[in-house]
Amino acid sequence: MSKEDQEASPQTGRSSMLVTDVYLLDLIQAISNLIPIWRRRLEEGLVRLDFAVEIGKKLTPKFQERLFDFLHDQSIPKKQESKVLLAFSFGMPEWAILEILRLYKQADKTREAIVMYNDLMDRFEKIFHEEFEYQFLAGEMPKDEQELSDILSHYQKSLQTLYEQSPRSHTSRAYSRIYSDSSSSSHPPAEPAGGQDLYQLLGISQHASREDMKKQYRHLMKVLHPDSGGSAYLFNLVKKAYEAEK
Repeated sequence: MSKEDQEASPQTGRSSMLVTDVYLLDLIQAISNLIPIWRRRLEEGLVRLDFAVEIGKKLTPKFQERLFDFLHDQSIPKKQESKVLLAFSFGMPEWAILEILRLYKQADKTREAIVMYNDLMDRFEKIFHEEFEYQFLAGEMPKDEQELSDILSHYQKSLQTLYEQSPRSHTSRAYSRIYSDSSSSSHPPAEPAGGQDLYQLLGISQHASREDMKKQYRHLMKVLHPDSGGSAYLFNLVKKAYEAEK
């Protein structure tokens, strides 16, 4: 260590090292920028160091306080906090931040419904990742609140349209209108023995051929299978009714 990197400490008489590493300097500066409530949470281990550093780097004291209140009042999950921080750093209004979090939740739901359909997944990638996420993460969302509201509404409708176009989600909605999962009720609906109830279960006409019935049954077994995110109750209900008719 060179003499320039050391200096005598007047309090202890010991030599102390001057911090010259840019990363450490930035880290120290960011932490020193934290308002007391965030610094205290960092000291108590209630917030991650990297998250606290980003707060100190990106937000003024006023916005740090608003961020704390927002996270607390809205009970934001830990995994969403970085998105909220980023939105605050862009100066986005709080109503828009909530809409963005809903968009991410809606995207998860849509992805689960269409993951097995390549054409829908391609459109999802374009709408959500290439358009929405690119705009949001790059800070290129409209500053005008009306324009911002319009574009967020556009993305929400686009994701909803994709979700509704999924055969899997369509089948699930059709079944949920008639039956409830046994786990959500202490009195599950009576199991149909066959006949007209089976046609209703399969969602086909009473005049459908045996081949059409078999084809629809196989399709539903894939869609409703618990391993595919379907309902175990509905899976067993359809299976039992179909086998009773064989």
